Parts: sequence; C-alpha cells; structure tokens
Amino acid sequence: MWERINKFVHMHTILSVCIVCVIFYAILLALYFPLENMTASGGMTVRTLVWLLLSAIIVWLMRKIQVFSINDFSFGYMGKRKFLAFSGIAFATIGLLFTFTQLPEYRFIAPNPLDFFIAASSQLVGVGIYEEVLFRGLLLKLLLKKMGQSKRGIINACLISSAVFGITHISNIISVVRYAEQLSVSVVLPIISQVIFTSAFGVLAVALFLRSGTLWVPILLHGIGNLAVQIFVALVSRDWILQFVETPIKMSFPEFVLSMLLPTIPFLVAGLLLLRKVKPNEITAEVSEHC
Repeated sequence: MWERINKFVHMHTILSVCIVCVIFYAILLALYFPLENMTASGGMTVRTLVWLLLSAIIVWLMRKIQVFSINDFSFGYMGKRKFLAFSGIAFATIGLLFTFTQLPEYRFIAPNPLDFFIAASSQLVGVGIYEEVLFRGLLLKLLLKKMGQSKRGIINACLISSAVFGITHISNIISVVRYAEQLSVSVVLPIISQVIFTSAFGVLAVALFLRSGTLWVPILLHGIGNLAVQIFVALVSRDWILQFVETPIKMSFPEFVLSMLLPTIPFLVAGLLLLRKVKPNEITAEVSEHC
C-alpha cells in the first residue's frame, strides 16, 4: 500500500500537499465548536494534546513517505549557523516583550499558575511543533524531494509550502463569522492580511530551517511569536479577552495595506536573502541520504 502512496505522492506532489492539509485541518476544525463549551484552560489543554498527537502522526507519515531525517530534529548539525538561527528567535522574543507594553496596566491580573503554564505550553509545545513539523517538515520535504535539484526548484518549493501555510489561516474566518453582526469587507480584510503575513513568515521559517539544519529553530520562533498573543489568556482579565474576541476587527483598505506591508516585507526579504545561500547539491544530498 505504501508503495502506491509513495508513487502517487511523487507523481502528484502539490495535490498530495493539499490533501494532507485538508485532512489535518479538517480534524482541528471538527474540534472547534465542542471545545468552545469548555473552560479556556480545559480547551487549550485538549488542543495541545491533539496538536502533539497529530505531530506524532506527521512524523510517522514522514517515515512512511521517506522524507524523515533525524538530523531535522537535532541541534548537533547546526555548527557555526547557530548565531544566524537564534537571531530569529531573539527577534520573536523582542516582539513578545513589545506586545506586552501595548496593554494598559489595569488589564493585567495576577495569573493563575496553571493557566499561565497551559497558555505557554500550548504555543511552544503545541502549535509550534505541530505546524512546523507539518509545513516545514512533511510538506516542504515532499516538495524538495520533487523540486530540490535546482535553485529555482528550491525557491518554488519554499514559496509553495509557505503559501499553503498562509492559506490555511483562512480557517480563522470561523471566529469572524461567529461574532460579527454582519460580514463585510472591513471585517474580512484582517483575515486576508493574516494570510499574506503568515505566508511571508513561512518563507523566513523555511529559510531558517534550511540554513540551520534543524526544525527546532522555526519551532521556537513560531512558538514564541504565537505566545505573544495567546498568553494574554492567562495574564489579562477574562472580561477583556471576551470583549476583544467578540468584537471583530474592522479595517479600512489603507489600514489593510499598511498592516500587510509593514510586517510582511521584512520577513519576506529576510527569508529570500537567506535562501540565496542554500545550495541545490546540499538539498539533494540531504534528501537522498535520509529519505
């Protein structure tokens, strides 16, 4: 059976990438409404466990489809590229601290230690591992196996995997539809902005993965970045959180362009510059040796 699957994946790589995304995100969306009835901590705990379970399944699929490399999960192969890799993590940490400065003091509460731990681990352990193993692990490696023989092919594989990563964030429109009194362009524009921004972030995450040689760098970068948003569940009053969630962001077109370009261009430019140093023969050797 796996011989047939491998043959299909090799012949229809992009279609296979789309199928994998649909399956895994359908599972997550199926859990969305049942978890809404749970407490914030309970729902986040269940989501984290589901993300970890799905991550284990993805690694198992990587083995079966022959795109798994133990080096992708090791720090031992980074060498002199550690500074480059961890500069991205430092950037995310600065972003986390900056985000906290934007909240009024009276919104902060004394956090429940358990809530704080769950909010932190759900992003660092849950989302960070799940999305990076899926998009920069399984999907990117599939595309590189098909296209990684040339510099143009590597760039195309990186852009496709990043675009798919960004497009999956359209699923966030579920929250908008649920809380918005009426669906309008000004309500949908923030979702489109997020899709474009996360696609650009995906390019940087891909570049850091290929340059550092380990998935742990984009995992930590992604986890810390998301932590800047999600940890408010533990540190900010629940009334304020509910008011924020139930009031969909409305955005004018100039605000949309500004919010899209300011964070997107630096990530995209940095990612593409880093990818310039990636050599096709190194990618081909990596795929051939471990896959």
